[in-house]
Amino acid sequence: MKRHIVFDLDGTLVDSLPGIAEGVNRSLRALGKPEHSLSAVSRMIGSGAANLCGMALGYEDAAHTPPEELEAMHAEFRRHYPQCWQYPLTRAYPWIANMLTLLSAEGAELAVLSNKPHDVTEPMVRAIFPHIPFSTILGYTGEFPRKPAPDSLHYIASRWGIPTSEITMVGDSLYDARTAQNAGCGLALVAWGYANVRDLAAWPAPTFGSVDELRHYLLNS
Repeated sequence: MKRHIVFDLDGTLVDSLPGIAEGVNRSLRALGKPEHSLSAVSRMIGSGAANLCGMALGYEDAAHTPPEELEAMHAEFRRHYPQCWQYPLTRAYPWIANMLTLLSAEGAELAVLSNKPHDVTEPMVRAIFPHIPFSTILGYTGEFPRKPAPDSLHYIASRWGIPTSEITMVGDSLYDARTAQNAGCGLALVAWGYANVRDLAAWPAPTFGSVDELRHYLLNS
């Protein structure tokens, strides 16, 4: 049976935290706001740029941020982040490219689904994994709601011509876990990303601490 695997990007395939933090802190400096450490920014990642910007300003999320403050921060982040995500501030986790190559060689269909804006997601994936034949690379465009809404997974399944239930979602966060749950598809979680590992362990899905373990699971599940 052919495998169909959709990967989250940040914290799953790539360590993008230094680049995201740089974009956030350049934006905060431009607005005269206090900057954040890497560890603080890591807790803001996963639910899209607007929520990231709201949290960077000290609010719970975008919905709880005064609109004028959110708009200013979001505009700065959209200006700075496309200029500062590149290597070495964003890089593949060790052995990820090798795993993707092996999965592709075994006939797996591969895709990337991120809440990151699409105009950064696609160039990032193409730059870091130029030889991996992803059939779909999808960031946030506004066409579909962000994860954990299942719409984007249903869209990828339709492009593959399969039921969404035949997909395995691979991610590093509860956003990804809830996306798979909402879509009714398989799920594998990784422990090397930005989520609290105890939160992942409480979710009823396998969590992997090494790329080799994940590869073995994906090829044999």
